[in-house]
Amino acid sequence: MRKNLLRAMCIALLGAVLLTACSKENKLEQPSAETPSGGTEENPSGSDNSGEVTYLDGYARPEGVMILNQGARRLENSSLTYLAPDGTVEEHVYRGVNGTAFGNEAQGLWMYNGKLYIISNGIYAPKGEEADGILVIADAVTLKREKVFKMDDLKFKRPPGCLDPEEWMPMHTPFDNVAVLDEQNIFFSEGQALFRFDSTTGEVNIVEGAYHFGNQGNTIENVASTTGVIRVGDCLYCAGGGFWESTRLIELSKGMNKVSRVLPDLKGQFISGICQTGEREIMLATCGRGGEKNSYLLFVNLDEWKIVKEKKISEDISAEFFNNSGVSLAGDYLYYAAGSTTVRRLSLKTWKSEVFIDASKDAPDAPHLNCNVVADPSTQYVYVAVSNAYSEMETPDKNYLLVYDCSGTSPVLVKKLVNQTCYPVGIFFMREFYK
Repeated sequence: MRKNLLRAMCIALLGAVLLTACSKENKLEQPSAETPSGGTEENPSGSDNSGEVTYLDGYARPEGVMILNQGARRLENSSLTYLAPDGTVEEHVYRGVNGTAFGNEAQGLWMYNGKLYIISNGIYAPKGEEADGILVIADAVTLKREKVFKMDDLKFKRPPGCLDPEEWMPMHTPFDNVAVLDEQNIFFSEGQALFRFDSTTGEVNIVEGAYHFGNQGNTIENVASTTGVIRVGDCLYCAGGGFWESTRLIELSKGMNKVSRVLPDLKGQFISGICQTGEREIMLATCGRGGEKNSYLLFVNLDEWKIVKEKKISEDISAEFFNNSGVSLAGDYLYYAAGSTTVRRLSLKTWKSEVFIDASKDAPDAPHLNCNVVADPSTQYVYVAVSNAYSEMETPDKNYLLVYDCSGTSPVLVKKLVNQTCYPVGIFFMREFYK
């Protein structure tokens, strides 16, 4: 159910607009904002010519939080849980609108220009229920299904040099996350390569520079991953590396079926996460294998395309086998758990680290971390998902999503969801998609 460690190269979701805190009663209350529908292909986040952002309404409201539940893939299809701005929780919101499940073993989610994109592996049909598809596109405001692409729709043309006998080659599971520049530039990756997909034509293109031929040309092997990919401006930035290539940063651009830029030979065996630390600066967090305290923080100027600052840290920041980023940034602090239920944080000012959250104190009967911890940069809330089981063949009867206010010197538990999630694979702050 979980990915090979080599593919656990992830990135954090980030942003920068401050929201208010929640009530002390197990309820996340955030200020309401005027959110008229807006956004065009030219101004995907709804910005007008003055630079002001017009936010979307409904499930696309910037203060909302969408939780992508993978579920126990052999027993149940995946689902969405929505945390509304007023603190209420809605379960199975996609099914409630469409009457179906969007996918089986969900992998990633993205919002762009009023559309929600969800990618899943779709291997099983639990209890005989076929989910909608591998890639589902829905209206982000209403969640009404608009387009569905199944595995047979996602074949790609055999690249030059490949010795596979089939001219049109099938996708392999598991998939990584999905990332969108526009409806004609949808990027996702799996075990063979990274791909650019055009949802208006159904055309799938393998991305040159994101794969390597193995077995003397008989196999295609991925050297890039869209897990936790970040968007800055009109480009995407993701991790690369593996057996065939050095650890690297990869840039993807609109309309290009090849990697637009590569920053190779980075320190560290894997990229655990990528965070935006300035208008044109990102930070790469690289690490060794799980358990190793041999990590680096590399700050890259995107215009100069070079490392402008580097810091070695004696911390385990591995993303482990999870599908989301191993590190998450809020304020001046980097949060990470390395597969445990103990969350550490590192100050980017002093470079000092500390144990900050012990989730076992608030959920002693849930020893399993479900996905890497995620910090909301707008509120400085940190989300920790844990359960009492962790298996594709077992639905836990103890599922917790713990939300901590980390804006002070000590964490404060502000919300505890009980059995309203199931194996979350990603926690998405909708405001981040308006950047």
